[in-house]
Amino acid sequence: MRQRRLIGIVGGLGPFAHIDFERKLLAAASEVIGARRDQEFPQWVLSSLPQTPDRTEAYFGEAEDPTPSLSRSLERLRGAGADFAVVACNTAHLFLERLRAESPLPIVSLIETTADEAARIAPGGAVGLLATSGTLRSRLYHEPLEARGLRAVSPFDLEGGETLQRRKVMEPIYGPWVDGRHQGGGIKTDGGSPRARALLEQAAGRLVAEGGADVLVAGCTEIPLALEGAEVAGRPLLDPARLLAAAAIRYAYGL
Repeated sequence: MRQRRLIGIVGGLGPFAHIDFERKLLAAASEVIGARRDQEFPQWVLSSLPQTPDRTEAYFGEAEDPTPSLSRSLERLRGAGADFAVVACNTAHLFLERLRAESPLPIVSLIETTADEAARIAPGGAVGLLATSGTLRSRLYHEPLEARGLRAVSPFDLEGGETLQRRKVMEPIYGPWVDGRHQGGGIKTDGGSPRARALLEQAAGRLVAEGGADVLVAGCTEIPLALEGAEVAGRPLLDPARLLAAAAIRYAYGL
Protein backbone atom coordinates (compact mmCIF):
# COMPACT_ATOMS: atom_id res chain seq x y z
CA MET A 1 0.00 0.00 0.00
CA ARG A 2 1.12 3.56 -0.63
CA GLN A 3 1.53 5.90 2.30
CA ARG A 4 -0.35 9.12 1.61
CA ARG A 5 0.54 11.19 4.69
CA LEU A 6 3.78 11.44 6.65
CA ILE A 7 3.31 10.79 10.38
CA GLY A 8 4.69 13.31 12.88
CA ILE A 9 5.21 12.34 16.53
CA VAL A 10 5.33 14.87 19.37
CA GLY A 11 7.60 12.99 21.77
CA GLY A 12 9.77 13.32 24.85
CA LEU A 13 6.68 13.33 27.11
CA GLY A 14 8.50 11.31 28.61
CA PRO A 15 11.26 9.87 26.51
CA PHE A 16 10.50 6.21 27.26
CA ALA A 17 6.88 6.68 26.24
CA HIS A 18 7.53 7.85 22.70
CA ILE A 19 9.96 4.98 22.09
CA ASP A 20 7.20 2.62 23.19
CA PHE A 21 4.81 4.42 20.85
CA GLU A 22 7.18 3.92 17.90
CA ARG A 23 7.25 0.19 18.58
CA LYS A 24 3.45 0.24 18.60
CA LEU A 25 3.44 2.02 15.25
CA LEU A 26 5.48 -0.84 13.80
CA ALA A 27 3.12 -3.40 15.32
CA ALA A 28 0.11 -1.50 13.98
CA ALA A 29 1.66 -1.41 10.52
CA SER A 30 1.91 -5.20 10.58
CA GLU A 31 -1.67 -5.57 11.80
CA VAL A 32 -3.37 -2.88 9.70
CA ILE A 33 -1.52 -2.93 6.39
CA GLY A 34 0.29 -6.27 6.62
CA ALA A 35 3.81 -4.78 6.63
CA ARG A 36 6.53 -7.44 6.70
CA ARG A 37 9.61 -6.24 4.81
CA ASP A 38 11.55 -3.09 5.74
CA GLN A 39 10.20 -1.24 2.73
CA GLU A 40 6.58 -1.93 3.69
CA PHE A 41 6.71 -0.06 7.02
CA PRO A 42 5.59 3.57 7.30
CA GLN A 43 7.70 6.69 7.36
CA TRP A 44 7.51 9.08 10.30
CA VAL A 45 9.39 11.98 11.83
CA LEU A 46 9.83 12.68 15.55
CA SER A 47 10.38 15.74 17.68
CA SER A 48 11.60 14.71 21.13
CA LEU A 49 11.59 17.62 23.56
CA PRO A 50 11.95 16.20 27.11
CA GLN A 51 12.38 19.74 28.49
CA THR A 52 8.65 20.34 27.92
CA PRO A 53 7.22 21.33 31.34
CA ASP A 54 5.39 18.52 33.11
CA ARG A 55 1.78 18.51 31.99
CA THR A 56 0.27 17.39 35.31
CA GLU A 57 2.24 19.99 37.28
CA ALA A 58 1.23 22.64 34.76
CA TYR A 59 -2.43 21.77 35.18
CA PHE A 60 -2.14 22.28 38.94
CA GLY A 61 -0.23 25.56 38.49
CA GLU A 62 3.06 24.07 39.68
CA ALA A 63 4.96 24.30 36.38
CA GLU A 64 5.13 26.54 33.33
CA ASP A 65 2.65 26.26 30.48
CA PRO A 66 3.82 23.39 28.20
CA THR A 67 1.98 24.74 25.16
CA PRO A 68 4.96 26.72 23.73
CA SER A 69 7.15 23.60 23.86
CA LEU A 70 4.44 21.45 22.31
CA SER A 71 3.95 24.06 19.58
CA ARG A 72 7.70 24.05 18.97
CA SER A 73 7.57 20.30 18.36
CA LEU A 74 4.69 20.75 15.93
CA GLU A 75 6.66 23.39 14.02
CA ARG A 76 9.65 21.05 13.88
CA LEU A 77 7.46 18.29 12.49
CA ARG A 78 6.00 20.56 9.82
CA GLY A 79 9.50 21.61 8.86
CA ALA A 80 10.45 17.95 8.50
CA GLY A 81 7.52 17.37 6.13
CA ALA A 82 4.90 15.80 8.41
CA ASP A 83 1.31 15.93 7.16
CA PHE A 84 -0.32 15.36 10.56
CA ALA A 85 0.70 14.82 14.17
CA VAL A 86 0.07 12.55 17.11
CA VAL A 87 0.99 13.48 20.69
CA ALA A 88 2.49 10.59 22.67
CA CYS A 89 1.15 11.76 26.04
CA ASN A 90 -2.33 11.53 27.54
CA THR A 91 -2.06 14.53 29.86
CA ALA A 92 -0.75 16.76 27.06
CA HIS A 93 -4.22 16.45 25.53
CA LEU A 94 -5.39 18.86 28.24
CA PHE A 95 -3.89 21.48 25.97
CA LEU A 96 -5.09 19.97 22.69
CA GLU A 97 -7.70 22.59 21.80
CA ARG A 98 -5.16 25.40 22.23
CA LEU A 99 -2.63 23.46 20.20
CA ARG A 100 -5.12 22.79 17.43
CA ALA A 101 -5.98 26.47 17.25
CA GLU A 102 -2.30 27.28 16.64
CA SER A 103 -1.02 24.08 15.04
CA PRO A 104 0.32 24.02 11.50
CA LEU A 105 -0.75 20.34 11.35
CA PRO A 106 -3.93 18.33 12.00
CA ILE A 107 -3.65 16.41 15.30
CA VAL A 108 -5.23 12.97 15.81
CA SER A 109 -6.63 12.75 19.35
CA LEU A 110 -5.55 9.87 21.53
CA ILE A 111 -8.45 10.56 23.92
CA GLU A 112 -11.21 10.42 21.29
CA THR A 113 -9.71 7.29 19.75
CA THR A 114 -9.71 5.53 23.14
CA ALA A 115 -13.24 6.63 24.01
CA ASP A 116 -14.47 5.20 20.71
CA GLU A 117 -12.88 1.83 21.47
CA ALA A 118 -14.25 1.73 25.02
CA ALA A 119 -17.76 2.36 23.67
CA ARG A 120 -17.27 -0.41 21.11
CA ILE A 121 -16.25 -3.12 23.56
CA ALA A 122 -18.29 -2.10 26.63
CA PRO A 123 -21.38 -0.22 25.39
CA GLY A 124 -23.21 1.43 28.28
CA GLY A 125 -20.63 0.12 30.74
CA ALA A 126 -18.22 1.54 33.31
CA VAL A 127 -14.67 2.52 32.37
CA GLY A 128 -11.97 2.42 35.04
CA LEU A 129 -9.34 5.13 34.56
CA LEU A 130 -5.71 4.70 35.55
CA ALA A 131 -4.18 8.09 34.80
CA THR A 132 -2.32 11.05 36.26
CA SER A 133 -4.14 13.26 38.73
CA GLY A 134 -4.19 16.08 36.17
CA THR A 135 -5.91 13.88 33.62
CA LEU A 136 -8.48 12.75 36.20
CA ARG A 137 -9.17 16.11 37.86
CA SER A 138 -9.61 17.80 34.49
CA ARG A 139 -12.13 15.14 33.38
CA LEU A 140 -10.15 14.76 30.19
CA TYR A 141 -11.49 11.23 29.67
CA HIS A 142 -14.73 11.61 31.63
CA GLU A 143 -16.51 13.91 29.21
CA PRO A 144 -15.76 11.98 25.98
CA LEU A 145 -16.72 8.73 27.70
CA GLU A 146 -19.96 10.15 29.10
CA ALA A 147 -20.82 11.56 25.67
CA ARG A 148 -20.72 7.97 24.42
CA GLY A 149 -23.05 6.69 27.15
CA LEU A 150 -20.31 5.29 29.40
CA ARG A 151 -19.64 5.84 33.10
CA ALA A 152 -16.11 6.84 34.08
CA VAL A 153 -14.70 5.74 37.45
CA SER A 154 -11.29 6.67 38.85
CA PRO A 155 -9.44 6.07 42.15
CA PHE A 156 -10.76 9.44 43.35
CA ASP A 157 -14.28 7.94 43.31
CA LEU A 158 -13.33 5.18 45.77
CA GLU A 159 -12.90 5.21 49.53
CA GLY A 160 -9.53 6.72 50.42
CA GLY A 161 -9.20 7.81 46.82
CA GLU A 162 -6.63 10.56 47.34
CA THR A 163 -4.22 8.14 49.01
CA LEU A 164 -4.99 5.38 46.52
CA GLN A 165 -4.28 7.69 43.58
CA ARG A 166 -1.01 8.97 45.01
CA ARG A 167 0.44 5.68 46.24
CA LYS A 168 -0.83 3.24 43.63
CA VAL A 169 -0.84 5.38 40.48
CA MET A 170 1.21 8.58 40.78
CA GLU A 171 4.14 7.09 42.70
CA PRO A 172 4.60 4.23 40.19
CA ILE A 173 4.75 6.85 37.43
CA TYR A 174 6.71 9.68 39.10
CA GLY A 175 8.44 8.06 42.10
CA PRO A 176 7.98 8.60 45.86
CA TRP A 177 6.18 11.65 47.24
CA VAL A 178 8.57 13.54 49.54
CA ASP A 179 8.32 17.11 50.84
CA GLY A 180 5.35 17.96 48.65
CA ARG A 181 6.54 16.58 45.32
CA HIS A 182 7.47 13.38 43.52
CA GLN A 183 11.20 12.68 43.64
CA GLY A 184 11.71 10.54 40.54
CA GLY A 185 12.48 6.86 40.34
CA GLY A 186 9.15 5.82 38.83
CA ILE A 187 8.36 4.69 35.29
CA LYS A 188 9.38 8.08 33.91
CA THR A 189 12.87 7.37 35.26
CA ASP A 190 13.37 3.64 34.83
CA GLY A 191 10.88 2.65 32.15
CA GLY A 192 8.91 0.31 34.41
CA SER A 193 9.54 -2.17 37.23
CA PRO A 194 7.84 -5.15 38.93
CA ARG A 195 6.98 -2.90 41.88
CA ALA A 196 5.28 -0.36 39.60
CA ARG A 197 3.28 -3.15 37.99
CA ALA A 198 2.18 -4.53 41.37
CA LEU A 199 0.97 -1.13 42.58
CA LEU A 200 -0.93 -0.41 39.36
CA GLU A 201 -2.53 -3.87 39.48
CA GLN A 202 -3.76 -3.11 42.99
CA ALA A 203 -5.34 0.15 41.81
CA ALA A 204 -6.92 -1.66 38.85
CA GLY A 205 -8.30 -4.35 41.15
CA ARG A 206 -10.06 -1.77 43.28
CA LEU A 207 -11.55 -0.05 40.23
CA VAL A 208 -13.09 -3.39 39.28
CA ALA A 209 -14.12 -4.59 42.74
CA GLU A 210 -15.38 -1.28 44.14
CA GLY A 211 -16.00 0.82 41.05
CA GLY A 212 -17.64 -1.84 38.90
CA ALA A 213 -15.32 -1.22 35.94
CA ASP A 214 -16.13 -3.32 32.85
CA VAL A 215 -13.01 -2.15 31.01
CA LEU A 216 -9.85 -0.34 32.14
CA VAL A 217 -7.90 2.42 30.42
CA ALA A 218 -4.16 2.85 30.89
CA GLY A 219 -4.61 6.61 30.58
CA CYS A 220 -0.96 7.62 30.91
CA THR A 221 1.53 6.63 28.23
CA GLU A 222 3.97 5.40 30.90
CA ILE A 223 1.52 2.93 32.48
CA PRO A 224 1.68 0.27 29.72
CA LEU A 225 5.46 0.18 30.15
CA ALA A 226 4.81 -1.53 33.49
CA LEU A 227 1.26 -2.84 33.11
CA GLU A 228 1.59 -4.97 30.00
CA GLY A 229 -1.03 -7.29 28.60
CA ALA A 230 -4.54 -7.22 27.21
CA GLU A 231 -6.17 -7.77 30.61
CA VAL A 232 -5.70 -6.73 34.22
CA ALA A 233 -7.88 -7.61 37.22
CA GLY A 234 -9.95 -9.79 34.92
CA ARG A 235 -10.98 -6.91 32.65
CA PRO A 236 -9.82 -5.73 29.20
CA LEU A 237 -7.05 -3.13 29.45
CA LEU A 238 -7.07 -0.46 26.73
CA ASP A 239 -3.71 1.02 25.81
CA PRO A 240 -4.41 4.46 24.27
CA ALA A 241 -0.96 4.56 22.66
CA ARG A 242 -1.62 1.28 20.84
CA LEU A 243 -5.02 2.54 19.70
CA LEU A 244 -3.50 5.84 18.56
CA ALA A 245 -0.80 3.98 16.62
CA ALA A 246 -3.45 2.04 14.70
CA ALA A 247 -5.42 5.25 14.04
CA ALA A 248 -2.25 6.95 12.79
CA ILE A 249 -1.56 4.11 10.37
CA ARG A 250 -5.12 4.21 9.04
CA TYR A 251 -4.95 7.97 8.52
CA ALA A 252 -1.47 7.85 6.97
CA TYR A 253 -2.63 5.27 4.42
CA GLY A 254 -6.04 6.81 3.75
CA LEU A 255 -7.99 3.90 5.22
